[in-house]
Amino acid sequence: MHDANTELSVSAQALAAFRHNEQAIIARVAARSLERKNEVVQHGRKAEHLITSGIQFTTRMLDTAMALDEVALLEDQLAWALQRLPHDGVRPEHMLNRLRIYAEVVEELLPSDHARQIAPFVDWMIARLNELLRRK
Repeated sequence: MHDANTELSVSAQALAAFRHNEQAIIARVAARSLERKNEVVQHGRKAEHLITSGIQFTTRMLDTAMALDEVALLEDQLAWALQRLPHDGVRPEHMLNRLRIYAEVVEELLPSDHARQIAPFVDWMIARLNELLRRK
């Protein structure tokens, strides 16, 4: 089980690299997510704004969780997302796909030693969301 008591840690240098590349990460994840037309068509002209806003929120929560070495914040975000986002036409499977894209982009944009420290936070979210979806 991937509970919120899992201890993960990121160095100050890795967190700084994440913050330095934050806008590029958001832009690339949003662009790739928007390419998945079957996952965004229901949003119409609001698609870019909705997807980008969601990725920005995820980035802020990841930043905070990494700064505090506290995945419980991510648990709260996932619970909120599963309750709220379906009202915006975002299915849990779409969230999962966007998190997978997020993981790929972190790997691509950050130096490998920093990406290796940040990846466990994103991987934790993916695993936890998978776990929550299996329970439904």
